[in-house]
Amino acid sequence: ASVSLKSTGTMIKRTILAATAVAAASFADAATTVAVMEFGKGGTVRRTNSANSSSSVSGVASFWSSMHSSNRGLQYAGMNVVPDLFNKADSGVIVGLMGSGLDLASMPTVSSIVQGEGQGVIGQMEIKGEKGAALLKKAPTKASSTGNLSSVEAKDGAQAFKVDVDDLNAAKVDAQVDALVKSLQKQAESSGKTVVLHLVVEEEEGAARRRALARRLNEDEESGEEGEEDEEGEEEGQSAYYGYGYWNNGVWVTNYKTIFQIQYFNVVLWTSIGLVVILGYSTYLMVYMPLMADTLLFGESAKMMGE
Repeated sequence: ASVSLKSTGTMIKRTILAATAVAAASFADAATTVAVMEFGKGGTVRRTNSANSSSSVSGVASFWSSMHSSNRGLQYAGMNVVPDLFNKADSGVIVGLMGSGLDLASMPTVSSIVQGEGQGVIGQMEIKGEKGAALLKKAPTKASSTGNLSSVEAKDGAQAFKVDVDDLNAAKVDAQVDALVKSLQKQAESSGKTVVLHLVVEEEEGAARRRALARRLNEDEESGEEGEEDEEGEEEGQSAYYGYGYWNNGVWVTNYKTIFQIQYFNVVLWTSIGLVVILGYSTYLMVYMPLMADTLLFGESAKMMGE
């Protein structure tokens, strides 16, 4: 009975969510998504355990700066995609797809990347509004317009490109993105280097809203199913453990740390130990420093004593 009641509540919640999205259709904003892909050797960018993919222009700019700038800056806290502390990408390619009425329904390759289904996709960052132009202004290098993405080659450092998309060339641009992904992957594997692709996509208002609604409904449905499994397990006296963690009221709990947390802990730990050792050794040298007579003061004292 409790499971049926919970399923009914989930259906009511989904209905309310859909009705709210429809009611907000007239004033909903467009959305800009930054999808991050990694090819080749890898290990230069990681996804955190943060469930919040929302970000800002300044946040994405800080991520790009820490990823590709010669002087790594500080990245904003709480982001779901972060660069590795020790490994840096050999090449970075930033591609901005912008235009009026960019609907991912006609661009299957771009859609799969944005939704995290493409091979090599690390994560996505979402920004409210049409922020593609503002993001490209914050890129580590000046963005240049191009009409053929398939000819882009991975070079040392960062590159930025801007592509205008409309209903007429949407399918063509999608095919170019597919060719670019395959080309960068092949170049990275043949050279033994790591290439990171940042795909900036501006979606039209309706498309962004429908995709966000579908994702939220899917997450809500999965959360409801997980809650039902936990409840059934408790009723049967079974453990709710799955893999390296367990579900607690629909929340995944695990004691295992991410590689970023492990790296950050070790950096802070050994830096602190090093500073303590240096301080202790310096204090030891100062305490047991041999005392020598000051020649200038000693000479003046002797002269005064002689007089």
